[in-house]
Amino acid sequence: KQSALDGSADLQVRSDGAAGSGPGADLQVRAPGMSRLPPTLSKSALPSDVILRTMRVIVIVIACSVFAAAQPGVQLPPDVEALTGKVDPTHDDWTAEAAQAAAAAQLKLLATKLAMGDFEAAAALAVEGATASEWSRDDLAAYTLPDGVSARRRRTVVGPMPGVPVREALAAYLKPITASQERRIKFKIVGVWHTAGQPLQTRVRYEGYGVQLDGGYAVQQTGRWRVIWKKEKTDPAPRIAALELLGFQETTRAAPLLTECTSTVLDLGGRDRDLARGGEYWFGRIDAVGESNLMGHHGLAVGDVNGDGRPDLYVAMGTGLPNRLLVQQTDGSVVDTAASAGVAWLDDTKGVLLADMDGDGDQDLLAAVANVIVLAKNDGSGRFGRLVSMRAPTPAPFYSLAAADYDGDGDLDIYGCRYVKVQYGISVPMPFHDANNGPTNHLLRNEGKDRFRDVTTRTGLHQNNSRFSLACTWVDFDQDGDPDLYVANDFGRNNLYRNDRGRFVDVAAQAGVEDQAAGMGISVADFDVDGRPDFYVTNMFSAAGNRIAYQDRFKRGEGDQRRQIQRLSLGNSLFRNLGGGRFQDVSDRAGVRMGRWGWGARFCDLNNDGYDDIVAPNGFLTGRLKDDL
Repeated sequence: KQSALDGSADLQVRSDGAAGSGPGADLQVRAPGMSRLPPTLSKSALPSDVILRTMRVIVIVIACSVFAAAQPGVQLPPDVEALTGKVDPTHDDWTAEAAQAAAAAQLKLLATKLAMGDFEAAAALAVEGATASEWSRDDLAAYTLPDGVSARRRRTVVGPMPGVPVREALAAYLKPITASQERRIKFKIVGVWHTAGQPLQTRVRYEGYGVQLDGGYAVQQTGRWRVIWKKEKTDPAPRIAALELLGFQETTRAAPLLTECTSTVLDLGGRDRDLARGGEYWFGRIDAVGESNLMGHHGLAVGDVNGDGRPDLYVAMGTGLPNRLLVQQTDGSVVDTAASAGVAWLDDTKGVLLADMDGDGDQDLLAAVANVIVLAKNDGSGRFGRLVSMRAPTPAPFYSLAAADYDGDGDLDIYGCRYVKVQYGISVPMPFHDANNGPTNHLLRNEGKDRFRDVTTRTGLHQNNSRFSLACTWVDFDQDGDPDLYVANDFGRNNLYRNDRGRFVDVAAQAGVEDQAAGMGISVADFDVDGRPDFYVTNMFSAAGNRIAYQDRFKRGEGDQRRQIQRLSLGNSLFRNLGGGRFQDVSDRAGVRMGRWGWGARFCDLNNDGYDDIVAPNGFLTGRLKDDL
């Protein structure tokens, strides 16, 4: 079993003078004479028996609570019983949530009927005489995009629209969808109003997809509706009384934008099954010697490792699975050379970078392995012989890395983000919406000859440095010639550290990019082609959060906290650089807010038209159903 920490060379890491385990403390050095670390994560970070005991206690408590709940006559602790009872909204006093749950069940049934093209059955879910906004494609603004893509949109509807029978309106809305061979329709309630004596009203997000089985023509629709409900005493469930169109967009394509080519490019002789399986599969099949693979916090790095002019790919894997180095061949296929290159490590690896760290013209490998940053030196041919390691002063693992020459001395320096103090699922952010009890991040100054110094405190990066950081990037946002640093933090505010000649100041609040939410990623591009770098920050969208946090009774009288919690559920953020150190949030206007449970969205020009598009990955623990995100 090969470890990134096995055989590491002595790496001198100097302190900037601070003592203890804070941002300025020494990163621990492993000298050649010390005993070898085990071929997994270092036990000095946190004894495995402590982790196992802690996990056993947590599992036992949860299991006992669940088991007790299933036993007749067994009394649960009052606090557990109170919480488990509120899982069902009908057992709580939030009547609006109970009402929307019934409406959501009806919308799910409506989606099923519409996907089947059964408009009669769909109309039966509405009361007699129910109407919907009259609608025509002639009313939509049309846009022609490259590669056979066209779009129509009606973003805002001013004033009431004429009403037509629900069946007629739905058939008009969904005509392109129902004409497709494969169809999918979904509704999400994102707002609810329920006042005694008044009909229930919900704001609904609609999504419809249709595709021909030959992979050609495809259509996607998104819309916003206000649905008014009515429930008679004899009705088992609420029924639709009116549908009001608030916004609509439809995109079609005549041919596929992308073609599946995995089997052609990636032939690993059966070993590709490691990549085909998800965290849920490996969770029960890998020894618990390191962090579990369940969450899938593993990165990718692109670079030319062998100097042939073609980009190669390094793939970080979880505990017990070898990392991959996929070297591109002349025909576009790839060959996994990780083992022969000396980087097929079995340690849990998160953030990775390919960058020339020693200025010799080839791409070296940086990898976040537990609380250690491993630097693997490239010999120029794509083999990594010399390993040096930088260990953080506390056991919190590094999650992502970024490199830039922040001090202008000609070599690349390293910034490492850390997310949780102990382990994912154990470290609890407090408070949930503005957590400030996370581990410290670190800036390592490159002093040449494989020497790095921790200058976090000396450079001012100790400010606001106890968040739950997931991603970071260097960018000269103020265009003064030196790289500044943006850090995306989960459970709270982000950081924008302005570089003032090697000293940093957190200006996120005054720049308008704190974006207090669930920061999962940051990407930079000039999307509006005005010459200034703009930011796209990945967060989380929550239908439940939008519904609940905007109800009048939620956190009544706690204005600031109420607004902060409301921000948590909005979704991704697009910040336009206005110059002068200021940004404008244009997410809603640009239509890029909704990214679901987002992870690491990226700017990229997909169709080579000169404008940056956005690819927005999303989801969490994927189950057996292909649409279970």
